[in-house]
Amino acid sequence: MSVADDDRIETSDDDAARAFVALQAEVASLRQAVEALPAIVEGAARATDYMPTLGAVVKVLTQVEARIVAIQDHPAIKMTPEQHGRAIGRAGAEAFAEAARVMRDEADALKRERMHLAGIVGEALTRKAQWRRQFWFGAIGVLVGTGATHALRAMGFPV
Repeated sequence: MSVADDDRIETSDDDAARAFVALQAEVASLRQAVEALPAIVEGAARATDYMPTLGAVVKVLTQVEARIVAIQDHPAIKMTPEQHGRAIGRAGAEAFAEAARVMRDEADALKRERMHLAGIVGEALTRKAQWRRQFWFGAIGVLVGTGATHALRAMGFPV
C-alpha cells in the first residue's frame, strides 16, 4: 500500500465515523420525537369543551331574535312615512281639539260664575234700593202722620 492509499483509508474511516455520529444524533432526535408523540396525541385528543360558551351565545341570539320579531311585528314599522305624517297630524289635531274643548268649558264656567256674581251684586243693589225706599216712605209716613196729627189737634179733634 502506498501513502496515497493510506490517506484514502483514513479519510474513509473519518467519514464513516462522522456518518455514524450523525446517525446517532438523528436516532436520538427520532427517539425524543417518538417519546413526545403520546403527549402530543393526548393533547390533540382532549378537545376543548365549547358547549357552555355556545349555549350562552345561543341564549343571547334567541333573546335578540325575539326582540327583532317584536320590533318587526310592531304596526309602526309597517307604516309608510306618509302614514306616519298623517298619524302625527291627527294626533296634533286631536290634542288641539281637546285643548280647545277644555278652554271652552273653562270659559263657560267663568261665564256662569260671572252671571252668578252679577245676580248677587244685583240682589244686593236691589236690597239697598228697597231699604232706601222703605226708609223714605217711612220718613215721609212719619212726617205726614205727625203733620196730620198736628192738623187734627189744631182743628180740635182729640188724638
